[in-house]
Amino acid sequence: MTLISDFIAGRSPPELYETYLAPGLFSPFADDLLARLPPSGTCLDIACGTGVISRKLARNGAVKRISAIDIAEPMIAHATALAANEDLADRIEYSVASALDLPFAKDEFETAYCQQGVQFFPDRLQALREARRVLKPGGRFAAAVWTAASDGNPVFGTFEEALARRFGEDLVPLGPFAFGDKDALQSLFEESGFTLQSLERREANARLPDIRSFILFDLIFIGRPGADGALQPIVAPDDPAADEPIREMIAEMEEALSDYVQDDNSLLAPMTTHIAIAKA
Repeated sequence: MTLISDFIAGRSPPELYETYLAPGLFSPFADDLLARLPPSGTCLDIACGTGVISRKLARNGAVKRISAIDIAEPMIAHATALAANEDLADRIEYSVASALDLPFAKDEFETAYCQQGVQFFPDRLQALREARRVLKPGGRFAAAVWTAASDGNPVFGTFEEALARRFGEDLVPLGPFAFGDKDALQSLFEESGFTLQSLERREANARLPDIRSFILFDLIFIGRPGADGALQPIVAPDDPAADEPIREMIAEMEEALSDYVQDDNSLLAPMTTHIAIAKA
């Protein structure tokens, strides 16, 4: 059994995502995003993933209706199951859909949120125009987009350096940190027709998994486009040849990130994001 196959242990990508990233990273940053744009009325969660934002919206009495979309069917299935487990299923309507073609009529929502999704959209301008289309006049949109890994995200910055040395420089920047330029983000909102009300840089400590789990988790989701355009993983889970460079990465990061390691071996480290608040 390889390091990655042992780590996966039959768990699906959404299960891994919810276990390793949701509690210590996405949940606290979601709280901050919702505090900056308090929800009310009809709300939309774009690129919802496992439903961190939408479940928080469902617990807010000021929210009347919640719709949430994601392009990945497994994420929607897992989000739906989590909502049911928390007795929130009747509060959230989940749909498999693209942010580039939202399945909603014009002027449906009062507020919309997108936590760490904008950087992944193949056509970011079209995605923002769609968000603006489905918002009512005067409706507001909050989006969070990580800064570059080397700019305020030291754990991921160290990971990018180690990854590039062992698996190829073409793999960086990693997707989550590929749209970290503030001026580019501002220009995107302005071109989409939104009125940008604020664009702030926000840093907070996040709780990340232990270094071994952090590396193995991230390697599962990294790939290169194949001939058919589909993403091919850089490490096959059953390939024992990958174990040695992975062990080297673990040792390198343990030395470089020792200041962030806690007593339980988790990482407590700064994460930095841009938060944009815009009006339709």
